[in-house]
Amino acid sequence: MLLNKIYDHRFFVLVLVALYLLPAGILAYLFDHLDTFEAAEALKKWVPWNLKVNFFLLAAALVPCVGDLKALARGFINHKGLLLVALFLFTFSMTAFVAPRTHRIYYDEDIYGNVAQNMAIKEIAGFCNYGTFEYEEYYPHWVTYNKEPGGWPFLVSLAFRLLGTDETYAFYMNNILLSVGVLVVFFIARHITGAFFPSFLAGIAYALIPHNLIWSNTAAAEPSAATWAGLTVLTLAIFLKTRLTRHLLLMALVIPLACQMRAESGLIALWSLVALLTLAPGVFAQKRLWVMGLPTLIFLLPHFLHFYAVSGHNWGAEGSTFSMGFLRPNIAVNGLYYLTNRHFPVLFTALALLGLCCSKGLLHWRILLLLWFLFFWGIFLFFYAGSYAYGADVRFALLSFMPLSLLGGLGAGWVRDRLVPVGIGLQGRAKAAHLQMLTQGILLILVSFSFLDFLPQVRRVGQEAWGARCDHKYAQQFIEKIPSRSMVLTQNPTMFLLWGQNAIQTYAGLNNPDIIKHLMKRYDGHVYFHHNYWCNTKSEGNRRLCQGIRDRYHLEEVATAREQDYEYGLYKMRWKD
Repeated sequence: MLLNKIYDHRFFVLVLVALYLLPAGILAYLFDHLDTFEAAEALKKWVPWNLKVNFFLLAAALVPCVGDLKALARGFINHKGLLLVALFLFTFSMTAFVAPRTHRIYYDEDIYGNVAQNMAIKEIAGFCNYGTFEYEEYYPHWVTYNKEPGGWPFLVSLAFRLLGTDETYAFYMNNILLSVGVLVVFFIARHITGAFFPSFLAGIAYALIPHNLIWSNTAAAEPSAATWAGLTVLTLAIFLKTRLTRHLLLMALVIPLACQMRAESGLIALWSLVALLTLAPGVFAQKRLWVMGLPTLIFLLPHFLHFYAVSGHNWGAEGSTFSMGFLRPNIAVNGLYYLTNRHFPVLFTALALLGLCCSKGLLHWRILLLLWFLFFWGIFLFFYAGSYAYGADVRFALLSFMPLSLLGGLGAGWVRDRLVPVGIGLQGRAKAAHLQMLTQGILLILVSFSFLDFLPQVRRVGQEAWGARCDHKYAQQFIEKIPSRSMVLTQNPTMFLLWGQNAIQTYAGLNNPDIIKHLMKRYDGHVYFHHNYWCNTKSEGNRRLCQGIRDRYHLEEVATAREQDYEYGLYKMRWKD
């Protein structure tokens, strides 16, 4: 074949070097010729197509692996397979039906949903500050590129493309991602240990981590980041075991998607590099690794440009975003998180420590799992909002749970092996097998019972973000009282656009009066002001904006609600004479 001849040609290495230099040169050119605003504008169109092509090629790369999947399935047509199915269904049921379905990080989850809406319908990566619907056709007029990567909204956009825009699908997506993540944990452990019990216990531990269940019934990005990082590790483990090119291709296509789930998700690419250097250094001398690395680099190009485009954002910090000064207070909170048995079962921590320190063999893998944990735990120690006790930022802990669960599985395997002596002779082996089953059952019961104390926490909505949550609830009720062809001025237009309601940012009422006049004429006077969460905060800027609307317009009450000392309302707007 022609491709084989090209691959085997003595000058192919030079061609390969040139192919690497080309995207690097393109990126350098973009950095040099685009300012951050221009880069963001370019990414609005580039990101959706980049993610779509990457995802399509990943799906296509699974086709040559069908035989592998069939062989895997044949190996689990037994009681072990039934246990895995039961574990998947149990995990899905716990997160979908036991943990309350609610937003917990306001209003980021609405922004993710609206970015997904824009990707699905208009192929634009960004959130909308002014959007309209005309006979069910969506028109996003003012779109701003989001500072968060587009990976998670892209996954949600797939559901929106298939089923229509409904924020409920984002919750379902996270329910599924946690359930898939449990299987990912199992198969990573199975590739590392070759044993069923420690792999199964690692999966159960991952399924029973309280904040995993809680946050996987939200529309937050962290569950997707955790699962796709796990998929990267799984594809790497499979390749290390088989050394097959088709499995290397899978890993090469999973990495760029995994890197774009959250800002810090790119650390999994660095971890993969360290893992390959540690476990298979010889593979770097093979041309196929560099060939497969090309699509990884190409699909990561917009992600590199993304960090340049958002480099001016302060991420909500009043001072430094990252600083050594945050290390001491953050490590005090984030370290104790795993030890106090308040939010994370301390038994899981103990098993993970046993797996790290006491397991026989697998030294390289144990160190790599520790490194995986340290990467995604340690990065937040230097972040101004990196404390697990800072608002809803305990969600950052989700990125550390998978390596801990894997180490916990190793620890449980070590405990079982220490408690059960190796039998001698037929009768001794039978007795050892019986004791082994008994020990495994006891360990599974201990892990399950250690979770019971956390069930009230998992079922609880909690007071966190109560003001924004009520804003969300009352806004849904308010828009039922106005015509479908109407416009709402609100500081949270993404929330309304997800519900199919025309919306525009509140500041347009002061900064763009001509647009408001046009909208009042277009919608026959049905333009409304949403007195929302931000109007109740202590932020002087938000209060001044809401008061400015009251000063400039006559406001006729349509609906109001009150929660504690917060007032919410919807008011019909008219020009003051």
